[in-house]
Amino acid sequence: MTFATKLMVDSLIKELVKLLDEISHYSDVHRQKNQDYQSVQKLLNVFFNSISSGQSDVSRTQRLLPVNDGTETGRNRPIARNLFESDIVLTVDQLKRIVMAEKQQHMGNHRRSRRKVITGSIYRWPRNRNIPYEFVSSDALNFWQRETCVRWEENGSGYDRVIFFRGSGCYSNVGRTGGRQEISIGYGCDNVGIVSHEIGHSLGFWHEQSRPDRDQYIKLQNKYIIRGTQGNFIKRSYLETESMGVPFDLGSVMHYGPNAFSTDWNHRTIETVDKRYSHTIGQRHGPSFIDIKQINRLYCHHKCATSLLACQNGGYPDPNNCQLCKCPTGLGGVTCADVQPSSCGGELIATSVWQRLAYRGSHKCYWRIRVIFLNLQQIMREYVLKLNRLLFGVTLPVSCGSEPVNVLSDQAEVLVIFDAAELGQDGSFSLRYIIDSGRPLPKAPLPIWIPGSEDRLFRGHEIDKNGLVEKFILNAIPKIRDPQQPAVSIASIVTEFTLEKILG
Repeated sequence: MTFATKLMVDSLIKELVKLLDEISHYSDVHRQKNQDYQSVQKLLNVFFNSISSGQSDVSRTQRLLPVNDGTETGRNRPIARNLFESDIVLTVDQLKRIVMAEKQQHMGNHRRSRRKVITGSIYRWPRNRNIPYEFVSSDALNFWQRETCVRWEENGSGYDRVIFFRGSGCYSNVGRTGGRQEISIGYGCDNVGIVSHEIGHSLGFWHEQSRPDRDQYIKLQNKYIIRGTQGNFIKRSYLETESMGVPFDLGSVMHYGPNAFSTDWNHRTIETVDKRYSHTIGQRHGPSFIDIKQINRLYCHHKCATSLLACQNGGYPDPNNCQLCKCPTGLGGVTCADVQPSSCGGELIATSVWQRLAYRGSHKCYWRIRVIFLNLQQIMREYVLKLNRLLFGVTLPVSCGSEPVNVLSDQAEVLVIFDAAELGQDGSFSLRYIIDSGRPLPKAPLPIWIPGSEDRLFRGHEIDKNGLVEKFILNAIPKIRDPQQPAVSIASIVTEFTLEKILG
């Protein structure tokens, strides 16, 4: 062993010792006999080795520097080798369940659940009782309290409690583990999104990309995953998860970022099947609509059990006010049937003629482009029922200067959300829309800029990574067409989108 290698190994050992001290100090469950985190480490090493077919973990012989990408995975690179999935502190029992489930999977038991919530009421916090906690920036907790019925009480009574502290990185237990349990919010971890992510773990969330149905939405680039860390990408089994009846959420605050456990941060270890959503995964702005809905189903479903409110478009009775529906972003009103109010949005009607929507400003705006049906056949009634049962949530982001995007919606409406509120300067976009009735579309007009006087073609290759993000929120409704009756088929809206930021 060279002198430099010895120094590196000594440094890694010191990091592990510090992490073990933190966990043993703040976590009661890891003080119990045969439950200490050193025992977890031994099991974790064996598990990772078995998953990686004996490949050595090269991250254990080289120092991984933190990356400031806004995710806990990037921040935790120096300590990720000592945690599960980069930020999870498992108990011995939880890790044994993971090992057992993976063993059964390899033996041919392919039964799997569909959701990321840990199973077993033992891991849930009691309903109708505040969760005691000590020390934390209040923004993330206030968000969860505002959006759900879960309540936190600083220095509250009760044996089980969450201790927030400034540790070696960003990490948490999954679910309620008993007694004191830790959430480490280290330096670089204290934005609302990362804190919300760690709180999500403590409430019972696994990572989104560990869902068993993930292969329909993402694909792994194994050649870029650090050797020996493949165990951080396994799927959860029915033994570990519980179905909550919500779809896979690429926009979940619990989803890995695209570069998780990458040998080179310039290479992605996770690609989205639909390339248009490649910048959606790993967002840490805060919990998504689906994340919030899931926590409300897990802890708050009893709050509005007697409500007769008929929420539409994936909304549901707000557990903090059962007289109103909690709506997906872009929708509002008592039952989520209206567009969310904004100073610059509104309702638009698509026709068989190309129309243009363009805007320049620094506000957050919501538009709904709809088709009006003059003949409400039975197929339309069936469509409305499906619309009311399904959920908005996934966003299709388009960045400044990106190539034009064509969107074909197999439904009667499209939401367009323009968010420039945090940009610090005006942003702008332009899109064209038309009904697709199945006939050849008329030629689209040239993409000229309307709000300004320049009347020029868009610049299409000036990438601004810090610029405005445009979102299309599309309903996850299957295509409804009757080939035998094309006259009553659901017309689609075609939008061709181009976005840029005004310079100068």
